[in-house]
Amino acid sequence: HPELLRELERTMALLAFEVTGESPLAELLDFEHRQKTANELNAALLAAHSQPREPKLPALLQLLAWTQDQLDEKVSYPRINNIVSAVLEEEGKDTSASTPRP
Repeated sequence: HPELLRELERTMALLAFEVTGESPLAELLDFEHRQKTANELNAALLAAHSQPREPKLPALLQLLAWTQDQLDEKVSYPRINNIVSAVLEEEGKDTSASTPRP
């Protein structure tokens, strides 16, 4: 693919600069560009393994947040306040890395 070759050449050209942040291709190092590249790579890997292009985890986390919001209105239950540790906690406790809200 000629388009892929061009991108590869641009990326490899960064090696020619001692301070890559000052090169004419510095935009390749921007967070937004790296995020776009990571998303494209993830989608290609998922497609290669016959998986949906979008990962399921973000949708599942939104479903968790919605479900807990619905339950909060009706019952008292142990909930997951911190998605990193995924520890069930008693009602009323809260932590800094809370469940994302849709």
